[in-house]
Amino acid sequence: MKKLLTLYSSARATGNTFQLVNTFVRVMPTEVCYLDNMHIEGYDYHYRNQNDDFNGLIEKMLEADIIIFASPVYWYAFTPAFKCFFDRFTDLITLAQQKHKGKKLREKAFYVFATSAHTTLPDSFITPLQQTLSYLGWQYRGLLHINCKTGFDPIVAQSLCERMAKSMVSKPKPSLLSQVGRFAQYMSYYK
Repeated sequence: MKKLLTLYSSARATGNTFQLVNTFVRVMPTEVCYLDNMHIEGYDYHYRNQNDDFNGLIEKMLEADIIIFASPVYWYAFTPAFKCFFDRFTDLITLAQQKHKGKKLREKAFYVFATSAHTTLPDSFITPLQQTLSYLGWQYRGLLHINCKTGFDPIVAQSLCERMAKSMVSKPKPSLLSQVGRFAQYMSYYK
């Protein structure tokens, strides 16, 4: 069975995003970490921030097969706690002792769970994450979004969580683009 880790953040610890995560946990067990209770310092060009909770959280991510980022939409973006956490991914590509961890995370599947007061998510919410994951070579696999304009609907959430759980355990079909890219990578070894 796949091991899941859900990282969530919200100014309301038990708000809509928490309810979405809780609904998913009942469908598919996952370890849950509330980012807002963790001490993760901002990115520092001099790396004086190495004694915070960032490295421990990366270790938890390395132990999981599937990682879920869950956030409400705050002014068209993820929460400040997520922005700070994502900025620290720079450590995984610049610090020699961290690079192997960033590369190991390429084997993981990443999903996004979002709550908002809109029928669709703004591009400004999902595009930065997709581009960050793509830049790092991490696998973005999907999105679960719930419109909570009239409140959190547990029936809708249950249905969406069940579909998402089903898609997480099924083997993804590689896209033609990824197959061509893999072929080109293999061919480059023989130059």
